[in-house]
Amino acid sequence: MIRFLLKRPVAVFMASLAFLLLGIVAVFKIPTALMPDIPIPQITVQVSYPNNTARELETNVIRPLRNQLLQVSRLKDISSETRDGFATINLIFDYGVNTDFAFIETNEKVDAALNFLPRDVERPKVIKAAASDIPIVNLTVGLKETYTDERFLQLSEFTETVLKKRVEQLPDIALADMSGQIEGELVIIPNKEAIISLNITNDLITNTIRQNNFELGNLIVQNGIYQYNFKFSNPLRTQKDIEEIYLTVDDRLFQLKDIAKVILQPRKQRGSVFLNGERVIVLSIIKQADAQVYELQEDLEVLTKALTEDYPDLVFHTNQDQTKLLKLSIDNLKSSLWIGSSLAILIMFFFLKDFKSPIIIGLSIPLSLIISMLLMYIFGISINIISLSGLILGVGMMIDNAIIVIDNITQKLTSGQSLFEACTRGTNEIITPLISSVLTTCSVFVPLLFLSGITGALFYDQALAVSIGLVSSLLVSILIIPVIYLQLHAKKYKIENWFHNRSKTAKLETLYERGYYFFFKKKWIVYGLALIGTGLAILFLNILPYTQLPNLNQKETILTVDWNDNITLEENQRRIQELLSTQDAIVNHYTLLGEQQFVLQREQTKGFSEADIYLEAASSSGLIAIQNTITKEMQSEYAFAKAYFSSPKTIFEYIFGSDKAPLKAHVYAKNGLEVPSVQELPAIDQLFEGKTRSNIPLKETTIIQILFENISLYGVQYQDLIDELKTALGENTIDDLKTAQKFIPIKLSYNAVDLEKTLASLFIENENQESIPVKNLIKIQNIAQYKNIQADRSGEFLPYSLSTQNAIADEVDLLNNQFRESPYNVRFSGSWFDIQTLNKELLVVILVAVLLLYFIMAAQFESLWQPLIILLEIPIDIGGALLMLWLFGGTINIMAAIGIVVMSGIIINDSILKLHTINLLRKEGYAVQDAIKRGGTMRLKPILMTSLTTILALLPFLFTNSLGSILQRPLALTVIGGMLIGTFVSLYFIPLLYSFLTKVFDR
Repeated sequence: MIRFLLKRPVAVFMASLAFLLLGIVAVFKIPTALMPDIPIPQITVQVSYPNNTARELETNVIRPLRNQLLQVSRLKDISSETRDGFATINLIFDYGVNTDFAFIETNEKVDAALNFLPRDVERPKVIKAAASDIPIVNLTVGLKETYTDERFLQLSEFTETVLKKRVEQLPDIALADMSGQIEGELVIIPNKEAIISLNITNDLITNTIRQNNFELGNLIVQNGIYQYNFKFSNPLRTQKDIEEIYLTVDDRLFQLKDIAKVILQPRKQRGSVFLNGERVIVLSIIKQADAQVYELQEDLEVLTKALTEDYPDLVFHTNQDQTKLLKLSIDNLKSSLWIGSSLAILIMFFFLKDFKSPIIIGLSIPLSLIISMLLMYIFGISINIISLSGLILGVGMMIDNAIIVIDNITQKLTSGQSLFEACTRGTNEIITPLISSVLTTCSVFVPLLFLSGITGALFYDQALAVSIGLVSSLLVSILIIPVIYLQLHAKKYKIENWFHNRSKTAKLETLYERGYYFFFKKKWIVYGLALIGTGLAILFLNILPYTQLPNLNQKETILTVDWNDNITLEENQRRIQELLSTQDAIVNHYTLLGEQQFVLQREQTKGFSEADIYLEAASSSGLIAIQNTITKEMQSEYAFAKAYFSSPKTIFEYIFGSDKAPLKAHVYAKNGLEVPSVQELPAIDQLFEGKTRSNIPLKETTIIQILFENISLYGVQYQDLIDELKTALGENTIDDLKTAQKFIPIKLSYNAVDLEKTLASLFIENENQESIPVKNLIKIQNIAQYKNIQADRSGEFLPYSLSTQNAIADEVDLLNNQFRESPYNVRFSGSWFDIQTLNKELLVVILVAVLLLYFIMAAQFESLWQPLIILLEIPIDIGGALLMLWLFGGTINIMAAIGIVVMSGIIINDSILKLHTINLLRKEGYAVQDAIKRGGTMRLKPILMTSLTTILALLPFLFTNSLGSILQRPLALTVIGGMLIGTFVSLYFIPLLYSFLTKVFDR
């Protein structure tokens, strides 16, 4: 095969150009995304039931709905959180479930449950979660001039009808999810003096409006041979139309504006959005699944500039741009390519003393990369953070394969063989170890696919990207590099021979041979270092902290606040603004108050007294100062408030993130469907003996009790009393005004400022036209209630996050014993249980990976004991990797784990190539010791070159403080640490162990 290609260089070059052209086209066609478009096995059901308490909503709606949803097939877990007027139910499925079918079945169960729900409840919304539904950027719209409710109401309507549609017209945008807008309502405020003097009742006003606000459809009337369409027009379309409604009182004609004031005002708001203290509307941009993120970002910037010019009275701003992570990954890929290629060229020039070999490297790397892009496009893999990380790993190995092929051909050429024979034999000789290296590297990733859940799905993308990169590199190395080498070396140049002769003084082989003889005499040094390396691996795996991502020195944070008080949204914002006004180091702050209106909202719903505040500081040190100051002020000014800081959610947190505590207890009542009462909380706290870290959130609720005996005594109609109370509370909706754009509620209200005084002065007429004080018909009392009600498949529970100094397993047994004799049941959950499950899976995965490595190498070496040499090297190298990580204060995280896999693959490849060379020399008749020494000498340069190119390419990450460097630093540390000790192991431990095991097994 190699001879055939070498004799047809033109065909090889033309085929390469063809693939190059196709790859370039694929680069522009391949979709870019933050994460793979994987189906997240989660469906959320949102229920809105305004003006109902959490208890009423849970009992009458959520409980029957949850029981119905329990019948959905392959349901792994279900949980719900119910607040006043709103609730969410989260359905978690086993990964691998077809979420499209699950979505359909969930909707069917929701429809079936409607028969058991109150008639006035809206149909629950069913939302299917997906990685592509995660917002990539937020676009906020605000007023440039002074804020007024009327202007913001106009802005809300304009944003919904114009701006939102213009944004969604961009081809790469699927949805502009909107929140922060307000909607209007028409409020009729009767003039009490006028209606009392004229003896006008609220019923008369209500009935008059309803009679005028009619809408009849088309009537088809036949007149002879013709027929006509008739339509009765509704005279009420605007606020002015309402004001000019006529009423007849004692044969006198009045207009509504004569006896009442009609105003257009914002509806009662459950949430709002602020940017730097100014109220705004936010559009969370959701991209199309196959969109090009960069093109989307550019189109959005162009549109934003155009909107700014078209509407100078508005202010547009973007924040929380998730595309930065993708740009960071692509920049890392570019830097890895440039630095790795440049260093590979310099190092090859230093070792091989040849001007042409670096040219071959420069041609092979972009060719391998473009072919990889073509294969990714064919296999339907997008450019995302996960696939890019796999591609970055493949780039390093592309350089290694090219170095190995070029060095081996050069060795054959310098040994006296002809150029054609050197290219042929030099390539054929290493095809087997190169294929084995590709298979062993892939075998490390393939078992990770068996991890359950989303983790396994994400590793699928990475494993496929790594495999594609390695296969592309292998094809280029064995099919194209020999042809390029042959063509470039077809002529000799005197400058090469001159330079080569001048460089004979520095002989690395001599240094290696001295070390070889030294360590063969002092074997205890090599074995001792091997034991130390293995011991370090075991030690650091147990003492190093585990985190999901590296600890980034960020300038951003999210402050989550619960004032734990019955306050309005306005007071909530006032307190936040007062808290932040003294923080000069804050560059931007973006606040989400209360309940948000996002369609794809997956977060837990917040109440009026809660908020999420996104803070951006000028520097990481400034952010720490801000956090300390805010914490102190909160503790001194609002002792009962709860506040904590968390990192802004990146794409990783959205998918992997979990707010689970290590150990969480769910307390149920043994008898009854409802949670234990508020009065029972002290008794439950005693059972935990101070181990709990969280208090159950409570709220103070005003209960209005209707005194039915007094209603009968005074002859008052029950419905009249309810309507009067609704009017006093501003919740008496009598009809909708049908405008051209939307329906606007029409409410009857007294516009009370002081609710207590209004209720005290409120009167209602009985059947004898007598005025009865409302205070004689009701009883008002304040009680403490739960702010939210949580439940799972077992029913309602009280959640407690626990802190313990004991082993969690022992703590669970202890608490089970304490609750056994109590009137409560307790169940446990938390991240500790998830980690136990993951650890069991990882043990299986590691075992499978090791067995795959062993089988592949046993097939290559045709030996059952030689693969053991390679496998014994891995824990030693991991010890060096974790030692470097510990020295720089790192943690074991995703990036560090990837670095360990990369490092193991490179070192294993070097050792595989070395053992293959030793075995070839033994077949040629060399004695064992001579084959070991000569094989080490022959593979000295490739091992050193691959190690140096890898280490030097990663060194900049250790000494720069950009976000990209910090993110990649754990990977760089583990690879550098493993390569440093791994190079020594490959040079001396592998030969020593090979010599020892040969004596044992070849007797």
